[in-house]
Amino acid sequence: MRVAARSRLAVVALAMTGLGTAPAPWAATAAPPATTVASPLHTSRQPYRVRVGVRPGVVELGQQVAYRAGVTDGGEGTIRLLPPESEGAFTWGTPRVYRRQGWRRRPERQPYARYRVWSLDTMGIEVPLQAFALGRLSIPGLRLEIDDGRGPRIVRLPTVTLTVVPVLSAADSNADFRAVHGPLAAPWWERVPWTWVILGLLGVAAIVALMVWRRRRRRAPAAAPVTRPEARDPLVEALAALAALRGLNLPEHGRFAEHAFRLGQILRRYLEAVTRTTRPGDTTPELVAHLRQAGLEPDDLALLSGLLRAWDQVKFAREPFTLDEAIRAERATEDFLRRPAAAAEKAA
Repeated sequence: MRVAARSRLAVVALAMTGLGTAPAPWAATAAPPATTVASPLHTSRQPYRVRVGVRPGVVELGQQVAYRAGVTDGGEGTIRLLPPESEGAFTWGTPRVYRRQGWRRRPERQPYARYRVWSLDTMGIEVPLQAFALGRLSIPGLRLEIDDGRGPRIVRLPTVTLTVVPVLSAADSNADFRAVHGPLAAPWWERVPWTWVILGLLGVAAIVALMVWRRRRRRAPAAAPVTRPEARDPLVEALAALAALRGLNLPEHGRFAEHAFRLGQILRRYLEAVTRTTRPGDTTPELVAHLRQAGLEPDDLALLSGLLRAWDQVKFAREPFTLDEAIRAERATEDFLRRPAAAAEKAA
C-alpha cells in the first residue's frame, strides 16, 4: 500500500512540475537564455534528485539546442536511458551519457546501457534537440528505467519549456529583398596560378642545387689512387704469426687452450692460402678430408690430423696439456711450414 501511494505521489509531482508556471507570450517578453527544472524522483527509499534544462532557452526555428539532465543522490540502484521519442515538432539527436563523481567526468560509450549508481554519483545526459514549431513549447521529459532493488520502473523526467521564434520578426514580415548585385570577384589567393608558381620555385631550386653541386665538385680534392695491398707469401705470414705467438709465452702462463687455438688458426690460414680447397669454418674431419682430396702426402696428412685433434681436445674437452707438449706442437707446426721449402731446396 505504501509503495502504491508513493508511486501515485510521484506521478502527481511530475505532472505538477510540467504544469508549473503559466506560459508567457513568446513574442512580447524576452525569455531567459536557459530553462532548468529541478524535481525529486520518488522511486526508492531515498529519492533521486533530478535537474533538467535546455540551453539556450530562446532559439530560432530549427536551431539546435542542448537538452541536459542530471540524476543524483538516492540509494544504490541501476539507471538506464530509454530512446527519445521523436514526435511532433521535436527531433532528438544521439544522446551522450556520462558519469560524474566529484569533479571528475567520465563519458560512457553506450548511451542506452544499464549503469549502476550510488548515492554520491551523478548520471548526466546530453541530447541535441531541434524544434520545428513556433511559440512556447513544452518539451516532454526523457524516460528512465530505474531499479532500486524492487524491480525496474519507468519514470519520465520533468517537462521543460522552450521558446521558438521565427527567423524574421513580425516587423520584417513584409520586408523586401535586397537588390541583385553582380558577381563578386574572387579573392587574390584564388586568382593566383599556384601551379605555375610552384613549378617556377621548383625550377629555381633545381638551378641553385646544380650550381652548389658544381662549385663543391670544383673545390673537392682529387681522389687518391686506390692502392691494392701487395700479395704476401703465405709461408712468410705464417712464420711471422708463429714468431709473434712465441713472444706471448702463453704456455708459460698456463694458457694452453688459447695457445692451441692460435696454433690451429695459423695452420688453417696457411692451408687455405696454399691448397685452395679448405674453407673457413671447416671442422677437423672436413679439413682432413679436403686435404686428402688435394693430394697431400700421407705423412703430412697424419701429422696435421694428429695436431688438429690434440688441439681440439685442449680447446673443447679441457684435456690437460704440459709445457713440453705445447713447445713440441710449436716445433711440429714450424717443421710442417718449412717442409715445402726444404723439399724445394732438395729437389734443386
